[in-house]
Order: sequence, then structure tokens, then C-alpha cells
Amino acid sequence: MDSGCVRFLARVLLLALLVVVPSRVRGQIQSIPVDQGAADRGAQAFAESCSQCHGADARGTSTGPDLIRSLAVLHDRAQQLHGSELAPLLNKPPDHNFNFSADQLADLSQFFTRAVNGILRSGYSNQPTQMLSGDAKAGEAYFNGAGGCNKCHSPTGDLAGIATHYEPATLQQKLVFPQTGGRGRGAAGAPPPQKSQVTVTLASGKTVTGTLVRVDDFNVTLLDPNGDRQTLARSAGVKVEVTDPYAAHAALLDTYTDADIHDLTAYLETLK
Repeated sequence: MDSGCVRFLARVLLLALLVVVPSRVRGQIQSIPVDQGAADRGAQAFAESCSQCHGADARGTSTGPDLIRSLAVLHDRAQQLHGSELAPLLNKPPDHNFNFSADQLADLSQFFTRAVNGILRSGYSNQPTQMLSGDAKAGEAYFNGAGGCNKCHSPTGDLAGIATHYEPATLQQKLVFPQTGGRGRGAAGAPPPQKSQVTVTLASGKTVTGTLVRVDDFNVTLLDPNGDRQTLARSAGVKVEVTDPYAAHAALLDTYTDADIHDLTAYLETLK
């Protein structure tokens, strides 16, 4: 695989992580509601009975493991079991011999839940964050300069009011992968995705043009100007030319930086 492909795949992976977080993962990492009073009581019970081995912050010591990463604690938190499955573990000799009541177990559960929530606060989020951290002026300069965006787009033409149609995360996603969907802002009139056009020159010299449906090593399928579907064999002497409306965006994947992307997003957000 050449270096261009590697850079392209790396950027795709980065954007997938930054912009699109699967809902199943969100459910696992989102903050769980905490009763702060119960968590405070649990913290006191933990300090008295557990901190000597597991540390004041429950992250473990040389004599006791990290409880923040404990599968039992994480399961208790995710399923909101309020400590109901912790009792057998806390009353298991020789290391543990605690007979906590149901209320005390619930308080400990809230303490652990708060501790896990705390380490997630600066990590994953249910929503994309810092989407507008770029410099809008720098984005405008890039749009009209090094990026060459103004060769195909105009802030008073096809992009007029674009920020009223899409959330910042979608603006950024469409900047990099313009053919994709995303979350809208409810305003009507957002431009539809463009489709690749194809020109097929037959061995006889006749040309057939239309909207590309599918192309492979053997056939090309298109919709002609009348809306009729045609499939043509790619036999000897047949020439196929595909015009990708997003080719310039694909080319930019190898050139612009993360700062360029954020600056452009901030600029597009001003087009309301």
C-alpha cells in the first residue's frame, strides 16, 4: 500500500472517531446519573474499609487492584445494579470479610459510579465537541487561496446559507466527505448530493452519456438523460470516462491539515 493510501485511511479513521461515535459505544461510555449524597456516604465507607489496599481514589495500590477498571464495578455501573452483585465479592475470605447492608452497598455503588464518570469527563462524549475551534478568517483565506474551494463553490451561490441547513459536525463531515449525509438543522433547501457522470465512447465512435450507476471491469451502467437505465459492455475499443464531482475533495485529503479542516468548518458556520 503506497503512502497516499495510508494517509487517506488514517484520516478516514480519525474522522470516524472524531465525528461519528457508534450509538452502542455511546451507551457504554456515557455518564450515569449519580445520587451525590449516596456517593459521599459510599466514599466514607470506602475510605474506612477499602482505601488501605485499593487507594483513596480506588485506582489501586501495590497490595490491591484498580477498582475503576474492575469488571464487576463496571458491570454494576452500566446496569445500575446499585451494588446488588457486589456483596459476594466483599464477603469472600481471606481478603474480604465485609457484611455491608443493602443500603451501604448501594452507597458504594454510587461512589464507584461517580469515580468512573469522573475519568470519562475529559474523554468520550455523546456529542461531537470543539467543532468550531478553528479560525473562521483563516478558513476563508484557505477557501479562496490554497484550498482552491472557490473554483467550484461560492459563499453567495451554492453555499449561501449552508450553515442554516447543517450542524457544525455535519458541515465538517461534508467538507471532507461531501457525498455523505449527517444531522441537519431543519431548514429546507439543502443542496442534494451530486452524482458522478459518465461518458461511454463505443468502438463505433458513438457516445452515450448519463449518471453513473455502476462500473466494473466488465460493464458500465448509467441513467441516460431520459432516465432510462442502460448497461454497456466494456469490450475492446470501448472508452469509459467518469467525472467525479467530488474529486477535488478527495485530492485535498492528501494536502490539508487538521487545522485547515477546523478553520474551514468555522468559516462555513458563518455562512447563514
